[in-house]
Amino acid sequence: GISVKLSALHPRYTPLQESVCRAAVTERLLALAQEAKRYNLTLTVDAEETERLTLSLQIIADVSAHETLQDWDGLGLAVQAYQKYAPELVDHVIEMARAARRVLRVRLVKGAYWDSEVKRAQTLGFADYPVWTRKVNTDLSYLVCAEKLLAAGDAVYPMFATHNAHTVAAVLDLAAGLRRAYSEFEFQRLHGMGAALHDVLVREGRAQSTIYAPVGTYEDLLAYLVRRLIENGANSSFVHQIAQSGAAVHIAD
Repeated sequence: GISVKLSALHPRYTPLQESVCRAAVTERLLALAQEAKRYNLTLTVDAEETERLTLSLQIIADVSAHETLQDWDGLGLAVQAYQKYAPELVDHVIEMARAARRVLRVRLVKGAYWDSEVKRAQTLGFADYPVWTRKVNTDLSYLVCAEKLLAAGDAVYPMFATHNAHTVAAVLDLAAGLRRAYSEFEFQRLHGMGAALHDVLVREGRAQSTIYAPVGTYEDLLAYLVRRLIENGANSSFVHQIAQSGAAVHIAD
């Protein structure tokens, strides 16, 4: 499968330029989706800043409902759990999929734009932040969204992007409680990270695992790679601890 940011499809992809960019981005995303369908690939619309979300959802809904894609369930989108309205967004996506009579693939992530979201809210004098500012709240939001996704098997195919052992164990417990089969969801990890944990998932037959890798030139990838290092390089990170300690990984029943 492949993933794309809508901002990569148009230089003026912002809400203020909707009249200029919406039709063009919709046309380009539809063309990509049609090619993905032709080659039996999946296509996920990646997440961006909060201010672009409404426009993104409108475009995804238009493409999802297009007649040429009605017999294809490869289209999806990413949802960021650190956004305070993430659970309501999941509900909206489920309703959107049911309205289009299709299954949408939903990639659940914790969020990658925390610094810019907080800074923008401060600069513009917002009364509150659009994202959670404490990790524990984001973790809870992630599990709330995960349960909603797992419970809506008729409308969505959940893809849980995480390197966190506690999150993986919690999602597996939710899936077992809802009697979701091995083939009805998957975990995702970044290339070069979380391999030990995900290898155990696959080896023990607990879940499917997909490796998520960026593609592009050095200049395009540098900012992406720096964000990943910041997110996962802290001493408190599970990824850091397992790499340093060499401790064995096992998913307990």
